[in-house]
Amino acid sequence: MEMKQLQYFRAIVDAGTISGAAKALHMTQPPLSYQIKMLEEELQVQLFFRGTKKITLTEAGKVLYARAGSLLKMTDIAKREVVKASQAATIHIGMTPSTVSMMSEYLKQFSRVHPDIHFDIHEGSTFELKDRLEKRMVDVTTLRTPIVLNGCETKTLRREQLVAMASSQQISGNEEVKEISLGALAEKRLILSHRYRQYMLSAFEKAGLLSDIYYECEDARTALTLAEQGMGVAILPASMMELTDKVDMYSITDADLTTEILLAWRKERLPVELQEFMKYAMESRWYK
Repeated sequence: MEMKQLQYFRAIVDAGTISGAAKALHMTQPPLSYQIKMLEEELQVQLFFRGTKKITLTEAGKVLYARAGSLLKMTDIAKREVVKASQAATIHIGMTPSTVSMMSEYLKQFSRVHPDIHFDIHEGSTFELKDRLEKRMVDVTTLRTPIVLNGCETKTLRREQLVAMASSQQISGNEEVKEISLGALAEKRLILSHRYRQYMLSAFEKAGLLSDIYYECEDARTALTLAEQGMGVAILPASMMELTDKVDMYSITDADLTTEILLAWRKERLPVELQEFMKYAMESRWYK
């Protein structure tokens, strides 16, 4: 049973005759009669009595007429929804793990103003998202410094401290004062994501210290997991504490170690939907 057969059937009923339906459908009568014959053979019922002036529906025909109307209406709705979805503006946006919470709040605000703009969210590390941005796999993304970008523009959304995160067994001392010096930190087994390696080595070197970077990993979430397992002290952005309750956070007292959250996009003419997104970002107070 095909949709066009249901359409033909309803057209005949509405017109009252096969010839009238053929005229309304801009087709000849023989192929129309053939389609109805095939429909009746498939259903193994007679759908209407063919009178000299007007057709009369059988009981089976009455049921099919009502059902066919619903099916055709649903088919039309589905077609319109598919077309609308294909025409909807979609922004491919990247988010690092530590920025998902912040960006989710912003997207909620933006979507209230622009409900017609959709988002395809890509999650990954700063280096993964940097690569996707440069390869045009995402339109805009959050990134963490330090990072080197090619052919991109950036805006600083937030600046935050790098802190030490570790289980209580890893750092002894006054439990009420969650602090650690750079010198004390240098004596610990450190856990770093690759992004912070050179930054931290430079900080230790500047202070005349040698450090023991025991574990290195690609993603900050991995560094946090290792710290949760008591394998060392992770150096991470303070906002990563939102993701765990299994470690303590210690401020680093004698070094100003910071990281910035950047919003990055390519230096080129932006699509209309991305222009709206960037304009809203620049005018909003959602960043710090």
